[in-house]
Amino acid sequence: MSATALPLLARLGEAASFPQAVRNYETDPWSYLRRKLEECAGPLREYKRALYEEACARLHEDLRDSFLKPGALMDHKETFEKLLTPGDYADLSFHLEPGVEPTARREAVKQVLAQARIKTLFDTEALPPERRGKPWQALVAEAGSRLELDRLKEMLDRAPRTERRRAYVVRRARRNLAEFLTVTRGEAGMRDEITLFVLTRVEAAIAALLRFLNAP
Repeated sequence: MSATALPLLARLGEAASFPQAVRNYETDPWSYLRRKLEECAGPLREYKRALYEEACARLHEDLRDSFLKPGALMDHKETFEKLLTPGDYADLSFHLEPGVEPTARREAVKQVLAQARIKTLFDTEALPPERRGKPWQALVAEAGSRLELDRLKEMLDRAPRTERRRAYVVRRARRNLAEFLTVTRGEAGMRDEITLFVLTRVEAAIAALLRFLNAP
C-alpha cells in the first residue's frame, strides 16, 4: 500500500478556503470550516494506516538483521509512538528494549503489531483532557499559538457575537490555516507525502481549530 497524503491535504485545502462557488450554497462559514476539518478523519486514518504498514515492514526487516545498527531500535520507537495508541506503544516499546533475545523479540513484535490500533487526533481528542497526555496538549497549544487562536478569541469576545463578527474571525482562521499548511507544500505544489513529524503537527493544528470552533 503506497502512502499518499493527497486526500487529507485536499480536505484541508477545502477547509482553508471559502470561494464564491461554495458561498453560493453554504451560508455558515463557521460550520463549513468545522465540517471540513471533521471530514479529515477518514483520509487521515487511511494515510496513517499506510505509514503504519510501511513502518512495520521496515521494523520486521531490521529485526531479521543479525547486527542491528546503533540507535535503530530507538528510531523505530520514535516512529511508532506517533502512530499507536499509548497502550499498544507501551507493549511494543517493551519488546524493543536492548538485550531481548532476537528470536523472542521478533515473535513478540509480530504479535503486538498484528493487534495494534492506530491513533489519530480524533481518538486522542475524544478522551478526557487529563488522559490526552502532556506532550499532545503541548503540541496543540503550540499549534494554536501559530494559528493565533487566542487573538481570534479576543476578537470574538470583544463585542456581541454577531454573524458579521463570526464571519470575520473565521475568515482569519482560514487564512492562518492556509499559512500553516505551507509546511505540506514543495516547490512543485502540494506534496503527495508528508513526514510523520509534520503530520503530527498538522493533526495538532486540526485539534486546536476544532477546540476553538466548538468552544461555547
